[in-house]
Amino acid sequence: MSEYCIELNNLTKRFGKFTAVDNFSLKLLPGKVYGIVGPNGAGKSTTMAMIMGSLHPSEGTGNVMGHQLGSEEALKILGYSPEFTSFYDDMSCVEYLWYMGTLGGLSNEEAMEKAISLIKKYDLVDHAYKKVSKFSTGMKKKVSLAQAMIHDPKILLLDEPTANLDPTSRMEILDTVREMVQERNLTVLISSHVLTELETVIDHVIMINHGKLVMDEDITTAQERFKQGILVVSCDNNELLLKELERKYKVENGKGTIRIMTSDVNSLKKEVVKLIFENDLVLNVLHEEVLSLDLLYKQALEGENK
Repeated sequence: MSEYCIELNNLTKRFGKFTAVDNFSLKLLPGKVYGIVGPNGAGKSTTMAMIMGSLHPSEGTGNVMGHQLGSEEALKILGYSPEFTSFYDDMSCVEYLWYMGTLGGLSNEEAMEKAISLIKKYDLVDHAYKKVSKFSTGMKKKVSLAQAMIHDPKILLLDEPTANLDPTSRMEILDTVREMVQERNLTVLISSHVLTELETVIDHVIMINHGKLVMDEDITTAQERFKQGILVVSCDNNELLLKELERKYKVENGKGTIRIMTSDVNSLKKEVVKLIFENDLVLNVLHEEVLSLDLLYKQALEGENK
């Protein structure tokens, strides 16, 4: 059996003359959190829909733990929270989760037990018997996450789980995702436009543009590859240190720190330490600036579009 829990081989999806996903291949290892990012219309949601089997590829193949995309066996392994979840107007929260549990293969008793457990876990007890269709956007997102977990999947697909939420609700959803990953060793594929939040959750970044794969790397490796050579420094007399550094380097004076641009970070580190010692300064901060996912995204797409 393959070491990968999801394998996509040369997937293409066309809608008439428009190619939404173009010869897309991907392999996901179990127990990792993958972030899939790209511009609007890049093919992220279409890719997730093909993994779930709700869209059939025009070309290519794929499997979930050896089971064909869209098969009953594959769907038992997958949990899916779409960007826009449709709820039945007449169903309460507990009724909806129970119903989704039975669709996932649980008995009536098992589905009810799991529904109540998830309602408690996601802090929905006070709303258990209220109509889900009347819930706020944040509460609907929680219910959508709960239904994705109702049948204990091994792989979770989350499409824009924090979209259109206020900051508090976004943090609650992300905290819930972190807890699920830690408690259950889930494999998660999550798409989001809020890259500053996404980078706090993911291990691996997948970048897609015009339906094509642009990047498929461990996020630390990607940041290392695209880093710009910026050293961040702070001491007890930044004004003095800044004057010394300006003679030789391009520098920026930030809030309490100095950012120094260089093509040789290691040599610069030695020089900064030497200046600190010679001027009898106290060093407070000295580290290489880590490239944010937002900047990584911009640099990778700029290179792709040239």
